[in-house]
Amino acid sequence: MTFKCFVHDFSADDIEDWDQHNQDKEHTVTGSAPCNLCGIVTDFKFTGKRKISTIPCICEDCKKGF
Repeated sequence: MTFKCFVHDFSADDIEDWDQHNQDKEHTVTGSAPCNLCGIVTDFKFTGKRKISTIPCICEDCKKGF
């Protein structure tokens, strides 16, 4: 399988190379996932560099605590 990033004109056949690209470059990720702090499923939009194998999801209630 080939992973492609059209924003940075990058492709990788190896998951480790893909994960490294996501750590090195900013991307926007949207989806629905459990909040990393409380576990309540929520929609999210994250722009930034991602840690390997993480989903950057924090619900609105937990964001208020920061």
